[in-house]
Amino acid sequence: MKSSKSLIYVSCLIFGIFVFFSCSTYQTNYVKRLQTYRLIHNNDGSDILANRWFKQKPLTIANVDSCVDMVANTQVTTYMICSGSDFFYYRSKYGRVLGDDLNGTLNCGIDTAQYRTMHRFYLNFLNLENAGTDMIETALNRAKAKGMEAFITYRMNDLHFNDTTYHCPIFYSDFWIHHPQYWVNDTIQGYHSAGAFDFAHKEVREQKFAIISEQLDKYDMIDGIDLDFMRFFVYFKPNEGAQNSLLMTQLLRDIRKKVNEVSARRHKKILLSARVAPTLKDNVMKGLDIREWLKEGLLDFISIGVHWRGDPAMPVQAFRKELGKDLKIPFYCSVDDGSYKPRETYSHGMFRGMCSHILSQGADGIYLFNYYFGTLNSNYNGELHLERGGQVCRVVMPQLLRELGSLNTLEGRNKIYALSDGTIQYQMKPNSPLPIHIDSYKENIATIYVGDDVKKNQPQEVIFFFRTDRPISCKIKINGKYLIKEMPSYTKLYDRELGLEGKDKEYAFVLPANIVKHGYNKIKFYSLEDSTFFVKRIEMALKYGDVKTHGYF
Repeated sequence: MKSSKSLIYVSCLIFGIFVFFSCSTYQTNYVKRLQTYRLIHNNDGSDILANRWFKQKPLTIANVDSCVDMVANTQVTTYMICSGSDFFYYRSKYGRVLGDDLNGTLNCGIDTAQYRTMHRFYLNFLNLENAGTDMIETALNRAKAKGMEAFITYRMNDLHFNDTTYHCPIFYSDFWIHHPQYWVNDTIQGYHSAGAFDFAHKEVREQKFAIISEQLDKYDMIDGIDLDFMRFFVYFKPNEGAQNSLLMTQLLRDIRKKVNEVSARRHKKILLSARVAPTLKDNVMKGLDIREWLKEGLLDFISIGVHWRGDPAMPVQAFRKELGKDLKIPFYCSVDDGSYKPRETYSHGMFRGMCSHILSQGADGIYLFNYYFGTLNSNYNGELHLERGGQVCRVVMPQLLRELGSLNTLEGRNKIYALSDGTIQYQMKPNSPLPIHIDSYKENIATIYVGDDVKKNQPQEVIFFFRTDRPISCKIKINGKYLIKEMPSYTKLYDRELGLEGKDKEYAFVLPANIVKHGYNKIKFYSLEDSTFFVKRIEMALKYGDVKTHGYF
């Protein structure tokens, strides 16, 4: 009898220990997931300050709250708001509020639409200031109240307002216009690069550090600050980035030290993150020694992105492999708001394809950059504003935030995977072979990555779209199988003719779903002509069902 009781006691004790460690392991894994997984929503602030979603009426606190509420109660974990870079969305010691004309002394000489647009920002700022707050404080407090992390994102070298052809002083920040000796003064690196600040000057680095320190001290509610190096990707004169990387690393050390001081003072961890280019080579070219930053533990998480025109095939796997054991922090990848052409907005299916690509290649989450809600406003009536054919929606909507952050919620949803058209931005070549020069009677290869587990959940239909610079005659193989079923009507049905130029021609083929595989799919083009041509776009659509139930393309 005693032995039986002892046996029961020992069994219960073992079971209790097993449950304790099982629960502890579960809790540890759950906490780790909370610490690494993020769906980040980055708002550049100007859309709120202009009150675009409420027909540009005078801005109120309730309007700001409503803008934050649009992303709340979705998969978004982290709300970031831009602080204005060298202009500001708050009263700063280091420059003017965006749109402040200093009581009319910084006018353009005539009452231009551009001047009125700029000045409207300041008038809306005054509305909030008179109510005892500012846009950053209001938005981040609302984000916290809605259960999201609250971050300031600081644009390290914003070049929106340094075009000297404006001849309108309201467009120029004080520090910039008063110190032309600190400009890079070359035009070859990209949009407005001549007026970019040259970080080789210690005065520039000191100004940036002072601004970041001011923001860290000012906003008690923040959980972190994000350094956006992709806005804009110019920090030194051409070919001088690598030799000046020590200067940028020291700047990061100084910012890290300041963040740690604020964390200690507030008795809570303030995170420091950065958005950088997708390859170590590109970062080093611009003076950013990412590997050294990681080795020194200067960042709490890192994101990769591009300047504006997005890259649908971001090299997530390659970046993780390139950093290897040095990447010990959460790693995210951004989906940017520009498509093949400026303001050729991504469609719903393309957003799903990009996010599926990023997550299935091993990123810890998604970073949505300038995820503008299109024509949405306070009178939005729920219409989808479909493109011709009724299959495609290009209006960015809050509803997508309930599925873009997870492979589980993306599973079985209609998607479009794509390659960048190859447009170079700030000397960065996207992860794409396009445009491909197709030689006569030769094999030409491209690959496109599919994030879906198509064996587990096979699509009803797979459609291959491609665009050439003129009508052509060719054969195509995907994963060793020739495409034979052309569907000319699909190019209009799925709105793939958008942006055609000159003699451009769009083609569509349907292929058996079992040809496609998870991972990289090999595409071979065989020209049947004596002359050559260019392939300008490549897309692959996975249709799982009717767009009303499985998502618009």
